Amino acid sequence: MASKTINPLEEIDSKSIVQVLRVIPMTTNFAFRASPFYFLAVNSTGLVTAGLSALVLWLGKVAIDRVIVSLNTDIEWLYVLMPMFAILACRIAQSGVSASAQFVNFMVSEKVRSKSQFLLLNKASSLDLAFFESPAFFDRLSQAKANMRYIAPVTHSLLSLVSHSFMLAAMFGLLSILHPMTFILLIATVSPRLLVEGYTAKRRFALDVELTRNSRLTGYFESLLFSKKNVKEVRILGLVDYLVGKFYEFREIFVQAYLKLNIYIVKMEFGFDLLSLVGLCIVWIYAVYRAGMGELSIGELFMIFGAAQSSKDAIQSWFAQIGHIFENSLYLTRFFELLDLNPRSVEGALPADYQGNKAVPPTQFRRGIELNNVAFHYPGTDQLVLKDISFSIPANTKLAVVGENGAGKTTLVKLLARFYDPTNGLVLLDGRDYREYGVEELRRNITVIFQDFVHFHISLADNIGLGDVDSLTDRQRIQEAARKGGAHDMAMGLPSQYDTILGRRFSEGVDLSGGEWQNVAISRAFMSEAQLFILDEPTAALDAYKEAEVFDRFSQLTDGRTVLLVSHRFSTVRMADLICVIEDGCVIEYGTHEELVRLNGKYRRMYDAQAERYR
Repeated sequence: MASKTINPLEEIDSKSIVQVLRVIPMTTNFAFRASPFYFLAVNSTGLVTAGLSALVLWLGKVAIDRVIVSLNTDIEWLYVLMPMFAILACRIAQSGVSASAQFVNFMVSEKVRSKSQFLLLNKASSLDLAFFESPAFFDRLSQAKANMRYIAPVTHSLLSLVSHSFMLAAMFGLLSILHPMTFILLIATVSPRLLVEGYTAKRRFALDVELTRNSRLTGYFESLLFSKKNVKEVRILGLVDYLVGKFYEFREIFVQAYLKLNIYIVKMEFGFDLLSLVGLCIVWIYAVYRAGMGELSIGELFMIFGAAQSSKDAIQSWFAQIGHIFENSLYLTRFFELLDLNPRSVEGALPADYQGNKAVPPTQFRRGIELNNVAFHYPGTDQLVLKDISFSIPANTKLAVVGENGAGKTTLVKLLARFYDPTNGLVLLDGRDYREYGVEELRRNITVIFQDFVHFHISLADNIGLGDVDSLTDRQRIQEAARKGGAHDMAMGLPSQYDTILGRRFSEGVDLSGGEWQNVAISRAFMSEAQLFILDEPTAALDAYKEAEVFDRFSQLTDGRTVLLVSHRFSTVRMADLICVIEDGCVIEYGTHEELVRLNGKYRRMYDAQAERYR
């Protein structure tokens, strides 16, 4: 579970500066490649904004000096007002550039966000199933998903840094009229703020990492309260108060940790802000002194007052942007780490190079599938789920696997679908090790209907067509698969027939019964040209008679293919050509229904016990 108490001020392992700094050029390159045009446009607007700001201050000086010169003479209004017209033109131009900059920044952010989401989705989908069995990976994935949003802020901060640099260069030129050292003084009194920015960045990042599990838990308790799937059980058990209480318990840990950290940061910021104000006042006092000595005109005094204030603000913003870049880059290390994640870094993960020089699986099985002394344990545990299993599934036969819950049936299905490789032993297809075939090619020759198959909230036609993505637009083939799977009659009764959206996620959707969803899943399987059909209790929600009807039709339609059936109902199991009984991860019986009944062992006892219920 998550931490109950967090001290946000104690030292927690964090990223080194080198690790963070290497993210900055990666992010800059990432943003540029995502949108070269808008990236360059943002830099251009920063340069124009800085130039216009300096020009406005200089024009203000000119206007004031001209007014003072004209006090004892006849005023030439055009001469006096000309700088004001120029200032108005600059202000209008600034407004236009500012509006353009907002649009350009928005476009950069959206382009970067789209690219980062695309890359993260691709990376996650390319990782092996073993990663999704690892809680540590889910922590890392959660951080990467949450932290990829910092790419746009880092990009914006980097671009703002360039813009502020232009501004500082312009203000330095104006302040040099007073004295070049005045600019250095402002930098010296503002720069200690960088310590606050750096400290804040490291502490917030470390705290977020420490609170990752807390955040996942709050999200979990929230999902229990909002999920349609859970709402009935939550209400009938009266769990609302308990779940809301747990949500607030873990949320309060987050709030209190950040409250303590922010109080400490505010105290530091106040002290450093006072120091920067002292530097600004020294510059102002010196400017007044020079003006009083007649060394500066009133216009120049006005300009220096404005330039000093703008310089202080720009320096503060410059250091603040550096702090934001550092902080956000800390978070981005998690995103780039996931993109660079070694696809074999989790125990049991299959190789990422699915093809290579691998053999092509046969389009028609000749010998079938054999398991030789197969043992398996899940990554991160030493407990064997399958122990020295050996049996065969001859080509074009139907094999039923039976056993009590926890016997290892679903794990066996995962090995046959090659979600995992055996810890020991071999799985052979037509006499060749599974590992000699390309994974993607092998899986195209296998179709699996799981007990917890996905309910896709899309059209019925697409739900079925996903069984062969390349044939999504082939309506004739989809309808043929629906007839085989028993979904065609149901489709004819839906509001828009095959174009009806299924499920209640969207307002126009139509929900189906458990049996109807299962017909959709079976129809989806019939879209495949796979040689191996695996049914992992997909009809568990149907009654015994309906299940027998489905499997009787399925048995007829899968002639010429190899079928593995997992079921608890022996009225269905006896339809298989061969039956394999698994107990505690071991094969204890194997043969036809008649042979196993005569054996008078585990299968016979399970069969008789179930048959007794129907007498």
